[in-house]
Amino acid sequence: MDVINIPTKFKLKEIKNLEELKKHLPKKFILVSITQYNDYAKYIYNNLKNDYNIVIKPELYEINVLGCYSEPANLEGIDTVLLIGNGKFHAENIIRNLVKRTIVYDPIYGEINIYEPDYNYKKSIDYLLVKLKNSNNIGIILSIKPGQYYYLETLKVKEKLEKDGKNVYLFIGDTIDILQLLNFPYIDFWIFSACPRIIDDIIRNNLNGLTIDIVMKNLEKSTNI
Repeated sequence: MDVINIPTKFKLKEIKNLEELKKHLPKKFILVSITQYNDYAKYIYNNLKNDYNIVIKPELYEINVLGCYSEPANLEGIDTVLLIGNGKFHAENIIRNLVKRTIVYDPIYGEINIYEPDYNYKKSIDYLLVKLKNSNNIGIILSIKPGQYYYLETLKVKEKLEKDGKNVYLFIGDTIDILQLLNFPYIDFWIFSACPRIIDDIIRNNLNGLTIDIVMKNLEKSTNI
């Protein structure tokens, strides 16, 4: 069966509270947006470009970010991001992984929320990497959902951990239920080969675990080499 992805977009009669937004903006910032607000991000860019130095990454897929994809905001030397969207979900990936101040502006309701960089996130990840290094029995959960199927990455991590003398157990499924982990008390540490934002559940529930993307980036730190 063919899958056709069609982005949905909001239609507004007016953009609210734009003048209030200007009071919170520095002279130079990065502009990004969620897909549904993309047209309004372009309108806002044209409205502000004469008074502000607005930076975008045109070589990427426009200026769109996801909850686990923030590359359009990944520019060095600029510490503030204006995100056209709503809530904290998309902003959280920016304040954590890129350590940038993020202003979230919702043109539908005119809401403005400002989130400061999360410096504690890296400390949490480093702590969990040490836990992984000191664990013997590792469980890797491989999701078979489209877009979350990191098979090759899973095999690479599995092979590396086994070379370091760890016992690795592979679990495969399409649904991850944190409570079900209690059925495997012999597992010292879990690696979730699925959506990177599972890290939210890991930190929130104080689990001994990490997501596959973090392990891949820190593979040497997580082993006994």
